[in-house]
Amino acid sequence: MDISRFVCSCISISLLLLFALKKILFLLGKIIQFFLRFINVKAGILGAIIMGSIIYYINSDHPWPWPMVAALKQAVYSFFAGGIIVRLLQYFLTNIKNPYLNIPLSILFTTVITTTAVFIVHSFKGTPEPFMSTVPTMVLSPFGFLALSLRFKKENKFF
Repeated sequence: MDISRFVCSCISISLLLLFALKKILFLLGKIIQFFLRFINVKAGILGAIIMGSIIYYINSDHPWPWPMVAALKQAVYSFFAGGIIVRLLQYFLTNIKNPYLNIPLSILFTTVITTTAVFIVHSFKGTPEPFMSTVPTMVLSPFGFLALSLRFKKENKFF
């Protein structure tokens, strides 16, 4: 009698775990769909590595752990916000119909959004040089968005 109860308990637990695993995999699939639809993951990873490294260097004169705090904030921000903003750039390129203003306005909108968001993130406690940590974004993002715009136009990679 004890063995049959043990076997039934094992089967019940196994079925419950399989059901839970199925639900977890379903939710994981939804999260991945979200990432692929609203975040350009490749751009997010590249931006996180590049900008995190630059921000660490800018703040490296300050005592530990503040340069790392600033770099990690920038890296996480660059992955999520950068990935979303690159998708937003693709959206603007698709929906601004004027062929002469399409690329310039897309670059302007995404640069203003990016620069403002970066300054806000670095203005929170933990970044020793918030304005100086925003300067690379102000300088580099228009060129990056121009390169991406031309590449997306050439490859017809829109939404």
